[in-house]
Order: sequence, then C-alpha cells, then structure tokens
Amino acid sequence: MGREYELSEEVTGVGRAATAQIVLADSFASRQHAEIYFVDNAYQIRDLGSKNGVFVRGERLATDGRVWLNDGDEVQFASTRFRFQDPSATVTAPSLVAIRDPGLRVELATRQVYVDGVVLDPPLSVKQFDLLLYLYENRGRAVSKDEIALHVWSESDGDTYDANIDRMVSRVRSRIEPGESEDARFITTVRGYGYQMIVE
Repeated sequence: MGREYELSEEVTGVGRAATAQIVLADSFASRQHAEIYFVDNAYQIRDLGSKNGVFVRGERLATDGRVWLNDGDEVQFASTRFRFQDPSATVTAPSLVAIRDPGLRVELATRQVYVDGVVLDPPLSVKQFDLLLYLYENRGRAVSKDEIALHVWSESDGDTYDANIDRMVSRVRSRIEPGESEDARFITTVRGYGYQMIVE
C-alpha cells in the first residue's frame, strides 16, 4: 500500500509474473496483464487480454485496447488500484502509486464485495448482496426496515417480517465482519428503526 513505481522505460509490463516491471500480488490478475507505453512524452495503457480487466477512470478497456493516461487517473488491474502521476503536471518522475482500498467496497457491475481490498469468496447470495448494496449506496444514513423490505423483497412489495431482515443483516455481518467484537465495523443497528452503514 502506497508503493510508488517509476515509469522509466518505454514499455512497462504489469502482471502477476515475476518478470513484470510492476508485479501484482493479486490472484485475480493475469500473469501478463497490461503494458504501459511512453509515447511522444505521454503515456498509454493497454490491456493484454486479461481475464479481469484494466479499468481507467472507472471504465474497462476493450481487450487489446489502449487509452491515454492523464494526471490523477485511477488505474485498476483486476482488484489492484493505482493513481497515475504525470511528470508534466507534478514536475517529478512519472509513476503509479498504489491506492489503499476503503475497508468495504461493493461493486454493482461485477456484484463483488471487497473487504480490505480482498474479494469476498464465496460471494454473497443474491438477496444478501442486494441488502448490502442498498446500505452501501445509502451509507452514512439510517435506513429503516421498511425501506430495506421494499428494496430487497420488492417481488412481494416489501411484505416480510422484521425478523427476516434481522436474520439477513446478521448473515451479511458474519461475512464482512468476522469475529466476536461487539463494536460493528460496517453495519450498526439503529434501535427501533433499522440499520446504518458506517462510512470509513
């Protein structure tokens, strides 16, 4: 976390292989995941057909596609993220700086949940994910059980018992907050009302 890689070569390889200039300690990364090119005093990035993709500014590159990098761009290889620093903007050597993941990250596009940068495996059930996503999208706000019921059990117009919601929250907590600590890390109970996602 926070490690900086100087882009000092015309071609910089990124991947799980030990021969890569930037070696990813990421089981979701391909051995030869991507390459970064120095072209006309600027930088391009290319996906080498990786299974879990290269994302720049939140958009996934097409297989074998290239895109120019701008100062401050977030670049993600599989589940590993960096920030590109442009020398012309910062007056320093060009580099990729590793980004510390938030404690909890929920991705709708892939329906994956990351806890401290590690993907949850096995994944949550459909309804567990829907519940967690709803709390995540409304993090920092107390969400009533009626709201949760309408969103997660929409097929029955929210007609479900509070006990069902409590059990579902308990199962999700056991997956994202393992351990016996009484202090909730991500999901707190708002007594007599519902639940709240803590913002880290």
